[in-house]
Formats: sequence, structure tokens, C-alpha cells
Amino acid sequence: MHTKISMTKFLVRTVYLLRLLATPLIFLNPKTLKINIKVLLTCNLILVLYSCNKNESFGVEIQPENQNITGQHTDTLMLYTSTVFSDSIKTDELNGVSPLGTYVDPVFGTVQSSIFTQIRLAQSYDFRPNNGNGSLDSLVIDSIILYLALDGSYGEISSQVFEVYQLDSSLTKDSSYYSNSQINTRNIDLSNGVSLETNPLLPGTFAGQTVDEAVLRIPLSITNFGLPIINESGNTSLDGNDEENQFLDWFKGIKITTSNTENGGLYYVDLMSSYSKVAMYYRDTSGALASHDTVRFDFNINSNCSYFHQATHDFSGTDIIDNISNPSFGQDLFYIQCLGGVNGTISIPSLDYLLDSNVIVNKAEVILPYQYYNYDIHTPPSNLFLTRKNSDGNDEFLPDFFESNSGGAADNDLKQYKFNITRHVNEILGGKTPNDTLKVIPSGAGISANRVILNGMQSSKKDKAKLLLTYTKY
Repeated sequence: MHTKISMTKFLVRTVYLLRLLATPLIFLNPKTLKINIKVLLTCNLILVLYSCNKNESFGVEIQPENQNITGQHTDTLMLYTSTVFSDSIKTDELNGVSPLGTYVDPVFGTVQSSIFTQIRLAQSYDFRPNNGNGSLDSLVIDSIILYLALDGSYGEISSQVFEVYQLDSSLTKDSSYYSNSQINTRNIDLSNGVSLETNPLLPGTFAGQTVDEAVLRIPLSITNFGLPIINESGNTSLDGNDEENQFLDWFKGIKITTSNTENGGLYYVDLMSSYSKVAMYYRDTSGALASHDTVRFDFNINSNCSYFHQATHDFSGTDIIDNISNPSFGQDLFYIQCLGGVNGTISIPSLDYLLDSNVIVNKAEVILPYQYYNYDIHTPPSNLFLTRKNSDGNDEFLPDFFESNSGGAADNDLKQYKFNITRHVNEILGGKTPNDTLKVIPSGAGISANRVILNGMQSSKKDKAKLLLTYTKY
């Protein structure tokens, strides 16, 4: 019985054998060096030319017939998406802004963000005139202003009622505070519930001067804030900040919040700005009228202060509640919101069918389209991240997160987020990690109010969530 071999295959195999023979001769016989090099180069050229022929399959001969490699693509594996309540997020001393205000979202409901912070004496001080020998009766406080430097906003800004309360419990730098942390306060509003609005994009005023930052100015009560502090003159409470019986032990800090239930927007407050502080303006009326100059004394907010912000969400009457109560609704739409609002989930149970199926995944990408229109004030998060549970039950980023092409950035042209999850999928197929549900979380979750509506795989919208899988069967 004879086996027929095509002329092409015969030539390729012959040239391949010649190359194998020529290669060692180069080193074994220096006298024929030039000839053997020419033979080797000629063989290589012939191999390249024939291996580039689309109608041939050079290389297949060295593979067993039952292990031919084939590349395949699919985008039909089911993605199950849903919405879940977010865990509380850490918000103390973050490297960024602190949201403040009440914002009513047409889809996500109401979010209110309050700031808790210490304030510190600029210096040890005795307010009594004449180096502490005069009477406090001659002092007149003209005004007290809580200045808050702004670095943007979220939502449509309008007038809202601000309130400031003195803390009844201490803040400490060594403690962790979260978006749901609560610190007790005294019942007296130090600002008398003033209604305010300021443009967060225009230069503001500080101490009567125009500055290069927007500034929210909240007047504080002379009676409830200023006089009790001045009356501490001569006591250790004004000798410094951090020791026992000094200022922070006596005046533990302030809570800044809003009492309105209507939409007023969220201000992004930069507490670390030199323009964020409490300034008290007072004068000594003893002596000649010409000497009655106004003096400013500062209570600073700086990196030595402990501070955090608290966010509360009211989803009453929104689609969010229905979506969480009925996870299947997430196949149409699901939701992501910062400030400890809501997160998304993704599960891909069909990956289990690829286990033990001689498959290597070359690329796995998750596409999550979102709803956003140009000039929409409800901007989406700049990035989304995927996390999974580790063996200790804690959330961790997917291994692809540490790759340069991990994705997750918002593409406002294509209106989608794209994630590379290739390593994660291969770890599942290799039995290294279980095929558990992934969580979708937003970037800037602690310092922004961004939110986004995502399309599920069975969305009524044109663009739908999907998993793009390119894999090799061997």
C-alpha cells in the first residue's frame, strides 16, 4: 500500500532535512563555511515562502492529528448581572474632596453627605486684652465665618439650608471612619440654619479678598460658638490642641450638614485648602476709638485634624429597590453609585462548561454599555473595577487589574466600559480559583457622587452587556 505525498509537502520536507544537515556542518567544517551558509539561507527562504502559502498548512505535520490547534470566538456566553447595596466605604482623611450637601437624583433617589472634622487653634491664645490683664467685657465679636474651599460639585446646585453642630464625642487620627459612621453631637445649631448657595466654579472671597478658589461661607453663631471660646481665656483649653484638657479635649470638633430634603446639589469641599477654616473677627473696644482694630483669629482645618464624611441614601420609590428585590431585573438594567450607594454583580456560570475541555483562553473581555448623554450632569464614574472574593472571603482585584491592558475606563464615545479578564478566566479553567460572582465597583467611591446605569445582556436597549471570548482548543 502506497501513501501519496504532494509535491509541495515533498519539497518542504526535503528542504527541512537539508537545513537540519547544513546547520551543524557550519561549525564542524570551516572549509565549507560559505557554502553551507548559502545552503542554509536558501533553505530558510524556501521554507518561509511555502509556509506563507494560505492554501498549505506547514507545521501541521509535526502535530499529532488529534491535537490540531483551532482558534474560536464566541460572544454568546450568558452574563448574569444584578444590583446590590454597597458595603460602607472608608472616608477618613482621603486624598481628595469631601462631598457636602443634599442631592436628589431622578433615578437613584436622595443622597445626603455630611462632614465631621476637628478644628485646631492656630496658636495658644488668651483673648483678654493687655496680655491677659484686661477684661473680656471690652471684647466685641463682629462675625465668625466657616470658610470651605470648593473643588467642583455634583448635580444641579441650588440654595440649601446648612447646619453646624459641635461634636459630643472625640475624633482620633488612629481610628477608621466610614460612610456610615456616626458621631454624637450637641443639639444646638452653631449656624442658626442659614440658607446658602454659591457657584462652585467661580473665584470666591476669603477674609474680604477675592481668591483663586470657590469658597462656601457659612456664618456661625457669636453666642453659641464665639463667646464660649473667648470665655475660656486663662484656662488650659486654649493653651494648645492635643494634650489633656487642651482645646481638642474641650472642643471636639464640628459636624457640617444640611437639613433640606429638596435637591441642592453636592459641593466638593477641599478641607486641606488654606482657605478652609473658621475665622473669628473681633475687636477690643477699650481705650481710644482709633485703636479699635478688628483682629482675625483662625481655627485651622489641616492634615493634623481627624475628619471624615458620612453619606446616607434614600432609595424609597426608586427602581433601585425593585432591582435589588428582583435580581432578574438586572438582566435589563443594573446600577452603580458612589458614596456607599449601590454596586453591580456579574456571574458567568457557563464558564463551568469549559472546565476539563482542553481549552486555553487567548482573550476574555467583558463589555458593559452604559446610558449617558453629552452635557448630562449625571456623569458616570471615570473607571469601574471588578473584584472577586479571595480564600479569606475578602474582596480583591482580579489578577488582570495589574496588567497594562486591564481596561475599566469609561469610553464616552462608545458609551461602554471594557474589561480584560483573560487571566481570571484561565485561573478558573485551570482550577486555581472558583467561578464565583464578581462585584463591579466605581472608582472614587469615597470622594465623588458619580453614578451610572448599565445595560444587561437582555437589555431593551440597543447595546447589551456581553463576554467576548477568544479561545484555543487543543
